[in-house]
Amino acid sequence: MNSITMERKLRIMMVATAMLMAVGFTEVFSQTASVYRIQSLFLYNFSKHVKWENTEGATFTIGVYGNKQAFEQIREGLKNKRTWGNFIKVIEITSPADVSQCHILYLPKSNKKKVVEFIRASGNVSNTLIVTEDDLVKEGAAISFIFQQSKMNFKISKDRIEQCGLKVSSSLVSIGVAA
Repeated sequence: MNSITMERKLRIMMVATAMLMAVGFTEVFSQTASVYRIQSLFLYNFSKHVKWENTEGATFTIGVYGNKQAFEQIREGLKNKRTWGNFIKVIEITSPADVSQCHILYLPKSNKKKVVEFIRASGNVSNTLIVTEDDLVKEGAAISFIFQQSKMNFKISKDRIEQCGLKVSSSLVSIGVAA
């Protein structure tokens, strides 16, 4: 009888632990999802304050590399949005060769070494703005999300943006942190 009671207690503890872990995972997932939603708004505003050549009549494309959750949240956050008179299309990027399709390439937090290699493999892509979740401006990103005093902000390299053949508004440069 005592072993049945111990076995039941153990089962209850395992179920309770699993439930707590599930709640914790859901909380972390929810926080991460809301960060990507906020970043989708930043990406939307970047699209309005950077000037691309030949955007007239074309779909404005934002590529997301290496993170399914980020892709889904950003796609949802930008659904039915327009920039420069064009609808925004969010696509999943699987290789550096796909970058040429994008106006903005977003590289969410991932294995830093892998992201740096991806930036280098993409080369000096003209007409594409590279945005990262990690602070990778020194490694070739034009804009990187950063946190300052628990608030999301971004580091911006005006020179890098101009090297990509793009024009950036002075208002965007002034509200970001200079690289």
